[in-house]
Amino acid sequence: MEARSHVWQWEIAVKLLKDPFLHFVVIGALLFVTYLWVNPASMADHREIVVDAGRIEQLIARFERTWNRAPSDEELKGIIDNFIVEEILYRQALTMGLDNNDSVIRRRLRQKLEFLTMEATSLEEPSDTELQQYLEQNPEQFQTAARFSFEQIYIKIDQSKGGIKAQVEIIQERLRKGEQVAGARSLIPERFEQVTDFEVDRIFGNGFAKSLEKLPLDQWSEPLTSGLGTHLVRISAYQPPQIPPLVSVQKEVLREWRNTRNQQMKAQLLEQLRANYTIVIESERLSPQQGGS
Repeated sequence: MEARSHVWQWEIAVKLLKDPFLHFVVIGALLFVTYLWVNPASMADHREIVVDAGRIEQLIARFERTWNRAPSDEELKGIIDNFIVEEILYRQALTMGLDNNDSVIRRRLRQKLEFLTMEATSLEEPSDTELQQYLEQNPEQFQTAARFSFEQIYIKIDQSKGGIKAQVEIIQERLRKGEQVAGARSLIPERFEQVTDFEVDRIFGNGFAKSLEKLPLDQWSEPLTSGLGTHLVRISAYQPPQIPPLVSVQKEVLREWRNTRNQQMKAQLLEQLRANYTIVIESERLSPQQGGS
């Protein structure tokens, strides 16, 4: 009986030794002890955690943004306790060097630095003159859509009538005589009123609106090819894209101005920081000029 007990205990010990979680705990503990032995002063420098009034206000504000109310005294105590636990574990992780070569942490720190740049940009208040200049320099971002009113005759290929070319010539001759000509049956309306260039391209295929822009008013066009087939088109009204007055798009212009300014500041900051480093990329695939500076 005693022999069986020893065997059972041995089997449990073997299973524990094979447990990956146990390996993780042991390795972590060894790393921590080793680090403290090599750097005994590192812990002493970070043993005081001060939760000052400013930090408490930040914690309260974060709670209020989430729950739309102020925390109770008990909730505030829990918030502060949670911050202390977070701070302890954060400092412990730094002490153990767990941030080294961690792509997630690297990415997060980069985002925080870029966010600081965005905050600096948000403090800038451009004048109306600057916004007007930005609007004029980037009209495609804010201009209204082109609009068309037109009628179209859809021509379906019918070999019994001599093919598409013969059909077009017959229809054009009838139009010159002032006759009313109905196109082939289709789901496409024969008349469109004040449709945007986007809507035209959505119905007829990309680029069809550009073809309409070139047509003279009140004249039947030469055959135009769309994603649906062949058409004769007569434009009755065309309103080209227009730059709206600043007052009607000021919020949008300000938003895009800030985005552009933010990109400029990020580029300037990176250029300044990059000048502090000698960059070496060891790669056989890249030339020295491509490799670094």
